[in-house]
Amino acid sequence: MTMSLMMTERSPPIEIDVDTNLGAVTFTANGEYLVIGCGGVRVWPVKDGKEMAVALGRPSQAQDAVTDCLAVSKDGRWIAAGAFYQAVALDATTYEVVFVHKDNDYGGITGVDFSPDSTRLLVASHSRWPVIVWDIAVRKRVQTLDHWRHDTIAAKYSPDGDRIATATRESVLVWDSNNGRLLVEIPVTVTAHHNNGVLWFNNHLFVVSNNKIKAFDASTGSAVSEWLAPDTCTNSCIALPKHGEFIIYSTKSTVTFWDTKTHTQLALIQHPHEICSIALSPDARFLAIAGLDRDVTIKSLSRITESDLQINDAVLCSWKHNRLASVDALLTAPIHESENPSHHVLASRALVRAHMQRWDAALVDAEMAIKIEPSVIGYIAKSIAHVFMGERDKGYQACDIAFEHFHETHRNFILLIKAIIVFMAGERPEAISRIDDLIATVHFNSICYVVQAYMYLLLGNLHMERGDFTAAIQWFERARAQMQHHTTPTLVVVSLISGWKFDNLGIMIRQGLCEAMYAAGHTQDAVECFHQIASELGEETNLHGEHLEWALDFSRRSFEKLEHIGDTALDAQRHDEATSLYTTALSLSPPSPESVLMKRRKAFFATEPGSWKQALDGANHVIALNPSSPWGYEMKHAALHKAGDYGNAVYALEVMLLKLMESPDPDVQQLGDQYINPSSTRATIRKIVQRTIRHAPRVLINTATGRLHDRAEQASAFESLPIFNELVSSTTTRIDYVRIKREVREYFRYVMFSHKWEENEPLLQKVLHVAVYDLDKSPTHDKLQTFCKLVRDAGFNWAWSDTCCINKSDHFVLQEALVAMFKWYQGSALVIVFLRGVRSSAQRGALVKSVWNTRGWTLHEYIASKVVHFYTEDWTLYLDLHLPNHKESSDVVLEMEAATGVTAQQLIALRPGLSSIREKLRLASTRYTTLVEDTAYSLLGIFSVTGIPAIYGEGEGSLGRLLAHVLTCSGDVSILAWTGESGPFNSCLPAHIMVFNGPAMSHLPPPIPDAEMERAITASQSSSFDLDAALRLYNRLEELSAPWFAASRMKLPCIAFQLPLFSQSRRSRSGRVLNYHANTVTFGLVEIKTRQDLSRMKSLYLVHPWLDTLLEREDKSNVIMEEAIVPPPSLNTDTEEISDEEIDGDDEFSDEDIDDNAPSPAEPELAASPPAPVHTAPMDRETRARRLVAHLRQPFGALLLTLASTGGRAVDYKRVAADSVITVQFQESVSLADILDNVRTLDVL
Repeated sequence: MTMSLMMTERSPPIEIDVDTNLGAVTFTANGEYLVIGCGGVRVWPVKDGKEMAVALGRPSQAQDAVTDCLAVSKDGRWIAAGAFYQAVALDATTYEVVFVHKDNDYGGITGVDFSPDSTRLLVASHSRWPVIVWDIAVRKRVQTLDHWRHDTIAAKYSPDGDRIATATRESVLVWDSNNGRLLVEIPVTVTAHHNNGVLWFNNHLFVVSNNKIKAFDASTGSAVSEWLAPDTCTNSCIALPKHGEFIIYSTKSTVTFWDTKTHTQLALIQHPHEICSIALSPDARFLAIAGLDRDVTIKSLSRITESDLQINDAVLCSWKHNRLASVDALLTAPIHESENPSHHVLASRALVRAHMQRWDAALVDAEMAIKIEPSVIGYIAKSIAHVFMGERDKGYQACDIAFEHFHETHRNFILLIKAIIVFMAGERPEAISRIDDLIATVHFNSICYVVQAYMYLLLGNLHMERGDFTAAIQWFERARAQMQHHTTPTLVVVSLISGWKFDNLGIMIRQGLCEAMYAAGHTQDAVECFHQIASELGEETNLHGEHLEWALDFSRRSFEKLEHIGDTALDAQRHDEATSLYTTALSLSPPSPESVLMKRRKAFFATEPGSWKQALDGANHVIALNPSSPWGYEMKHAALHKAGDYGNAVYALEVMLLKLMESPDPDVQQLGDQYINPSSTRATIRKIVQRTIRHAPRVLINTATGRLHDRAEQASAFESLPIFNELVSSTTTRIDYVRIKREVREYFRYVMFSHKWEENEPLLQKVLHVAVYDLDKSPTHDKLQTFCKLVRDAGFNWAWSDTCCINKSDHFVLQEALVAMFKWYQGSALVIVFLRGVRSSAQRGALVKSVWNTRGWTLHEYIASKVVHFYTEDWTLYLDLHLPNHKESSDVVLEMEAATGVTAQQLIALRPGLSSIREKLRLASTRYTTLVEDTAYSLLGIFSVTGIPAIYGEGEGSLGRLLAHVLTCSGDVSILAWTGESGPFNSCLPAHIMVFNGPAMSHLPPPIPDAEMERAITASQSSSFDLDAALRLYNRLEELSAPWFAASRMKLPCIAFQLPLFSQSRRSRSGRVLNYHANTVTFGLVEIKTRQDLSRMKSLYLVHPWLDTLLEREDKSNVIMEEAIVPPPSLNTDTEEISDEEIDGDDEFSDEDIDDNAPSPAEPELAASPPAPVHTAPMDRETRARRLVAHLRQPFGALLLTLASTGGRAVDYKRVAADSVITVQFQESVSLADILDNVRTLDVL
């Protein structure tokens, strides 16, 4: 007879003595070889344990290095080893090193693993780059998982390769292996190191943690189960076969096998030395155990056998199924075929015939078996035959003889069987007393518990037949308390000898108890016991056959009875009792629960408000009755939500939905369709949170704690609030998008700080690991702390200061902040302005004169903000203005108008984008910045420019790059209308922004009044007017593109005439400006004031670039462009609703959009080709040509160009900066043909 007991070795183990320290072991993909990490990497075949190869002498330069982690690819091609500061990949066939990873930070390699497709190698270490993924084929780093923690102790791919689990000492992180995005963070202490304490199985993660093995759902991070695993340490290891039925755990010198479903211990192996690593072969045939004493043991795993009855499998199968006639025939055949039949077979047939009530034949077989050779089974068969024949004393005597002959090896077994025989003989108290004596022994008590429980079951059934239900309940209760789950070959032998069936003993005991309680009128207790049949015994004992028929009948009877009793209680207004009875009835998952549900709700909500505690107690009672029913959890959710315990309420709701889904009744399953799963609600809230915070600054100060939070931490902070779980708990059948958005926006409202930078401002690196409120005392620290306290006291959770909320060492983050800052101020709930140098006693006008009002950055901060509060340097409100918004104060409005030179309405009208360009430049020209580059970078946001990288140190060229970009994207040629010094980027662009502190109209041809234009058109009707030339000129100018830049070279469409050489000049009084005069055919007298010596220039040209004015195109300097960016919605408002489609179907919620690390959409770089020309509204072409000629005759401010010496073939030009506008006008003698001949596009450097 063969029966499964436990995992152990089936043949002598293979012992391997390694001559150096051990770190890790693993099997090759085919399971035929063992790879050992010691001073290097060595390989042994499993069949004989003789070393086959030294794959690597020493993977690290350190003399005492131990290979702490190993991995073998699934395709068998690669071996990876990690030791000290180095990881290597080896060819598994040649053992040649094909790849080396060095940890230059000397943090130490803590884990290696291959992707399931064997193309990538995962290396974990303690360095500043904790987890790196390498492409093995090309030896290239393809991914870095940087979680700002330098204590990574494990990293493993999921079975499908889509995810990576990394472990620190405090948590397990699950990443998307495709894009490196963090999916789940599981807060759990990880005890074991070097990839030994974390395992994947399907979607579950097993973790060794603080004397426990814990299992987590890798998708949600929620705990699934846990069980005790004593004495965990850093060397503890776990291993799992592919089927996942058991898990192997090692610690110190012990290896234990645990059932992953029941969490019961299956087996134990004691190793002679402390264990540092274990490995299970892929086919689970071998277990390798590595000890710290430099030894490795390979154990072969199989099942052990026991042979109490010498019968074959056919006999065993028929006997276990009580097919006794078949068993008798199978045993009789070999007896008749042999002259010397086996005493084992005769003894076995004696037992069978005794149960067939063929007692005389049984006694004959037993005595013949004993005569051939005395055996335990022979005497037991004889004893049973005598007892069944009524010869009790002879039966007891046979047992005593067996005990006398075989007590040394079978003492407890014989005593157990005799107790059973005594019970069969009717001496039940004596039999039970004998079992009690056996239980007192050490090694045999577990089987005795089962046998005694069966005796109690039989006694309970006896009292049920007598109608003594109270006594029956007592015996069934004793049986349930005594029952243990135990299955061994010995128990099977006991079952065959006695005829008692232990397979479903737990079900039979509870079944009897249920019927006894039901018959005694304790229906709710009976239902509780009924539920325990499934909940306590586990899935493997699912009801079937006659037990299933009984369960269905009992469930129906109990439901009808509970509903009837509940109706009686409801009519009597005993609402709590009725609710409890209805809930218990619903726990039986009836086919049509609707009527009972309605009656239960009526009873439940008729209770007093203070009875929620009682309702919760009732719900817990129902759940205890039937954990598989959803209705107790439904009641528990409602009670907990009313009590404000939202976290547990959500859990109850989740369990309820799970029970609905798992119900075998399709109607009950369908009820679950009306509910919304909390995971869907969480996902919706998270999407709304992500959409909200992606418009806000990347880093904010939590005003409650004073700590910096990135976007992930901001989102996490919201999820830690009661309102998060309240939103999830209250969302049962419909998601309230409007309320969710309102709550999210309310929480994430943030306040921006506007101030002048001072010395020793606290930067991000200083505040990163300390609360703002804990900074040392200093003027700048006090400023930041007071700002945060003001924000906190005003009821806002988040604050932002440009000093500590931008990582200026990260170029991408800095670039993002420069561009997005304008929109951040727009989206803020409030902007607090700190006026250093303005005292609380200051009078009106102090704001205009304040240092704050002279700074470049503060201009766009004020323009962008919706709500502003001004504070003096002692943190009192400016002018004692207790108003919701100082921008609405008439005093502030007047002062800001005086400071900027424009009206409040004009300031409000300014929007980010390529509109009102000249006005924005004029406003910026009145401000100053500490750094030259900030003159340009402070304008990135107001122009919505993202294609300009911030390069601190480039100086004045930064302004040129910005203006070139704006000119190319807008075509606004008024940017060229200035006088003063040329900048280094391009000669047509100024060195300083102050040149724009004046109107552009001084360069542009003046507008022609309508009446004057009419006279000009009428005059052009004469025959002397060259209409054909006018039309050709118009067509030529219209074909030209707007000016544009390629790098620092500008393409300038214009009308250009060469000037004669200047030979003499007259200096101004200051002696720095040269005054030149020249009579020209084209323009008449030309006067030029410049600091440059024109006499040294070979060729000079006067250029008319204002073609938009000539063609009467729109004025780009003041029009709002279509592409102007609309400001983001303020977190302080809630004016629109969100539909289901907006959340579930909107592209805004793609993963790419939510990714914090994704760069903002960038504008194109400086165009490589000119933008398309802008055309005016339809008009008669001849009329337009005549109007063009009228505009040509107007005076204009010309640009002065000269040839540039570049040494190349191309003809390039440079602008000669003038100190005043060069105002000229075409002479009447200049023909339209002459002008047409001089229309060109110049390359200006």
